[in-house]
Amino acid sequence: MLIYLQMSTLSVLIEASSCSWGKLASQHGDRTIGIILRSIVSFCNAHLGQSASNQLLVFAYGRNESKNMIYSSARSDDRNASFIVVDRLKDLLTNDSGNSDATIGAPLGPALAHAFCHMKKDSRITTADPCDDSLGPAATSEQSDPSTEKVTNRAVVISMSPIMGSEHGSLMNLFFSAAKQSICVDVVSMGDDFTGGILQQAADITGGSFLHAQKPQALLKILMTNMLTDPSYRTAFSKLSHSSVDYRASCACHHKLVSSGWVCSVCLSVLCQYTPICKVCRAAFTITNIPKKPNRKRTLRS
Repeated sequence: MLIYLQMSTLSVLIEASSCSWGKLASQHGDRTIGIILRSIVSFCNAHLGQSASNQLLVFAYGRNESKNMIYSSARSDDRNASFIVVDRLKDLLTNDSGNSDATIGAPLGPALAHAFCHMKKDSRITTADPCDDSLGPAATSEQSDPSTEKVTNRAVVISMSPIMGSEHGSLMNLFFSAAKQSICVDVVSMGDDFTGGILQQAADITGGSFLHAQKPQALLKILMTNMLTDPSYRTAFSKLSHSSVDYRASCACHHKLVSSGWVCSVCLSVLCQYTPICKVCRAAFTITNIPKKPNRKRTLRS
């Protein structure tokens, strides 16, 4: 008899930009940060409470964050992630608020690649030996089959701002790699943009869900209702994601979706207008087929 043991590894990626969190707090009130933190830790503990074999990874991505992982249930002795995640996020936001850089947004690519590597490492299929009955005859391979453990990998991105124009090429490579490795990427956008930009494309490519939280109070409801269950069970529920996905690229200069533009041959960044120097990798380009202006000789008047 073949027995399948279900194991789920969940990676939660949280934007740790103090400017983005401060913008949400100015729009929705001073209690916004506390509401978001409680929603995140409740969702993490609910995932761990579903099964003793479930694993949880929490990552924070920011401009000045070198160590993306802030919690791992496999490495920590405490299964309750509440205090560790909250204290670590508060420290990151406090340190980021002291910087002079007031740019909204944070690079998602390094943290997402880090999460995929950890999930790929932990997704090995383990084979358990069959139970040996000493009172009966030895079991043959035809009578009993070893039990196998199935691992499902999921990633939930909680984004405060969809500005990721300079990472378009690297993020698209990560999304297609996740789809090849059967990693589902769910996205919750809390910014002003309802479309989500490239994050909506990530959910569509990997078979995940993209939802927009208009208020911080709706974050916990979205996480518990739409992103707690395994992707294979979601067909029984109505899909609340957008029916149409905008696959336009985001330009690195103005961070806007464009239908046509210039692509850097070095870093594959999209630019909405031609520039002799790429604004992302600083590569210099020259165009040889531009017609030159004819040289006009001056005539001397007598």
